[in-house]
Amino acid sequence: MKTYDVVIIGGGPAGVTCAISAHMTYPDKSIALVRKEEISLIPCGIPYVMHSLTSVDDDIMPDKLLSDNGTDLIIDEVIEKEEKILKLGSGDELAFDKLVLALGSTPVTPPIKGMDKNGVFVVKKERDYLVQMKEQGEKANKVVIIGGGYIGVEMADELRKDGKEVHLVEMQDTLLPFTMDHEFGQKAKEILESAGTEIHVNCRVNTILGDGEATGVKLSDGREIDADMVIISTGARPNVTLASNMGLAVHPKNGIWVNEYLRTFDRDIFAIGDCAAKYDFFTGEFSNVMLASTAMAEGRLVGSNLFEIKVMRKFIGVLGSFSTKIGITAFGTSGLTEHKAREMNLDYIVGQATAVDRHPGKLPGASNLHIKLLFSRYSHTLLGAQMHGGDSVGELVNMLSVMILNKMTDMDIDNLQIGTHPLLTASPVAYPVIGAAVDAIKKWYTYIPKRTKDDAVQGVSQK
Repeated sequence: MKTYDVVIIGGGPAGVTCAISAHMTYPDKSIALVRKEEISLIPCGIPYVMHSLTSVDDDIMPDKLLSDNGTDLIIDEVIEKEEKILKLGSGDELAFDKLVLALGSTPVTPPIKGMDKNGVFVVKKERDYLVQMKEQGEKANKVVIIGGGYIGVEMADELRKDGKEVHLVEMQDTLLPFTMDHEFGQKAKEILESAGTEIHVNCRVNTILGDGEATGVKLSDGREIDADMVIISTGARPNVTLASNMGLAVHPKNGIWVNEYLRTFDRDIFAIGDCAAKYDFFTGEFSNVMLASTAMAEGRLVGSNLFEIKVMRKFIGVLGSFSTKIGITAFGTSGLTEHKAREMNLDYIVGQATAVDRHPGKLPGASNLHIKLLFSRYSHTLLGAQMHGGDSVGELVNMLSVMILNKMTDMDIDNLQIGTHPLLTASPVAYPVIGAAVDAIKKWYTYIPKRTKDDAVQGVSQK
């Protein structure tokens, strides 16, 4: 039986980041990472194996990250725990001092008739399964995608670029419905439709048609759509079975119970990534946001604090920062949307700005950039940011997430000292982040306490 100071179960972004952090903080400790999969994938890259990447193997997370950071990789499955000994599927046993659960999540499979037919796929993080999905995608002519979140729209974009007839079905009234406001979801919808994708909102798939092979779907409004491939992307649920069998407290929907330092009720066991319960940055309530960036932040924190508190920093909750690219247009969001702010009964003001992200705008690579910011009316702090435009969105959303986490105000943003360059950024006299903050500041002077719900989207909440 081998003995390690630290054993990490799970080889996704959370587990790998935790191993690296633990080795850097405690170089004298022995570390092992146990995972079932021979090959570990980069989760966010999975949609791109359908077209942009030549093969699934182009999306592999290299094991060298572990070996270069003093971590033994063990390909096996943990079956159970007795005291501080892990029993593996191979019959081997591992003893540990500290245990980190990075068990990940499993795709949600909605109650649709015909899910067991050939040609029906959920988006799994398994290399061999994705090879089959890519092979089916290469043969297919007509594809139906169920779910209009990030994975769904990215899959639709990729398959359409590959020349497929693509139908995307979303039960809400727009795309990206839980992380972006309606006008941004509509923008994504328009881009996909302009490329030839058929979008079906406000409906769901009730049945997958066909005998042994999928031949199409039947929608809740009675329409039928022909298809020789169906891809389901309707969210994920945390993997909690192993943790529950270990006697740890779990919430079946939200994950393993942890404190601010990601420690379970057992002081020597931590949980990170998709399997760990998440709490909203603003409300403290459970959050269903599952992001590699969040998982890696948790992995870094736990890796540093395994044996003593090296980093005096609590995990302050999930902000929810997303970005994606549809066609040539990038989308980004961080923090609260207007929809969420109204649900929370927050008093807010919106600032918006549009500018070209180069100056002058005739320079190569220039794109129109639109930014929408939400500020608290009384504290003036930034609550949320949404944007669409060119590739600059990818880093701007990160900058704005830092502003939200640090509770910057509209005046803080107005007084930013920024670096600009004609080939890299918008003009300093029309910088859209500052412009959106100034737009909000102007509205303090025209604030009207009572507005209708429809007016809220124009800039001032109904309060």
